[in-house]
Amino acid sequence: MDIPGLRAFCAVCRDGSISAAALSLGYSQSALSRQIAGLEAELRTALLERHARGVRPTPAGEALLDHAVLILRRLERAERDVAASHTHAVTRLHVGAVPSVAAGLLPRALSAFTAEHPYVRVAFTEDVTPKLLPRLLDGDLDVAVVTDYPPGVPAHNGLTMTHLLDDDLVCLLPADHPLAATRSDTGELDKLDGIVELAQLADDIWVEDYAGAASVLIAACARAGFAPRIDIECGSWLGKQAFVAAGHGVALGPRLLIPSLRPDLVVRPLADPPTRNVYAAMRTLPGHTREPAAAFVDALLTCV
Repeated sequence: MDIPGLRAFCAVCRDGSISAAALSLGYSQSALSRQIAGLEAELRTALLERHARGVRPTPAGEALLDHAVLILRRLERAERDVAASHTHAVTRLHVGAVPSVAAGLLPRALSAFTAEHPYVRVAFTEDVTPKLLPRLLDGDLDVAVVTDYPPGVPAHNGLTMTHLLDDDLVCLLPADHPLAATRSDTGELDKLDGIVELAQLADDIWVEDYAGAASVLIAACARAGFAPRIDIECGSWLGKQAFVAAGHGVALGPRLLIPSLRPDLVVRPLADPPTRNVYAAMRTLPGHTREPAAAFVDALLTCV
């Protein structure tokens, strides 16, 4: 098997047809078909089958696809590492982060990093921890900034985890909520004024995003003596904020997100807040080049 053949096969599986894959790769359909036929002859099995809307991988093709994607990612990583070995070569650093960290910490870290490493171009992606760590191990990412919220960082053999900070969860309220009017002794209404007991929200409707996050809320409310009524499930922070601001419920959110929250939300600290740990993860595979990934982790540490 050769790299062009694997790349052609992956493109056909991705695009769902030989004609579309040929167009994206800049090949003729006949040339691409010959590459696929060569792979099938070498492996002595059919890799693709036709269906009403094009082609799809056979069971053997599915098995090959998993390996081919990993091989091509490793090859791309090798090319980046070789490029990084040249003085003043422009290299790329791929960083993944959970959304709250991407909004609250990464912009400052990027400023600190690029000041010291002007020849490194940083590409960011957002996702949840259980998806970021496998991508890091596969070589798709160089650094992943993750949390143990939901509780527990997934198994991370082959990774170095650097603790960045502890991030308390705070309560997000609509502006007309009774607890939103809590004032300090000075009478000043502040974004983080007025500590709230979670039990004070026992009768409220809650907005949550996915099952793992809900488990944190449920556990915290159980300690406060009640079960939360979760009527709205929303998978994005923007949507979650919108529901709360419109008065449809209350929610928990990371303190790290406060600078980027909507101005029509009221934030209140909790008396006994759930806390999540934030980590920067890098691969520790033998022979893996740690720079500039290690330098980016250092930049993160300077910003917490």
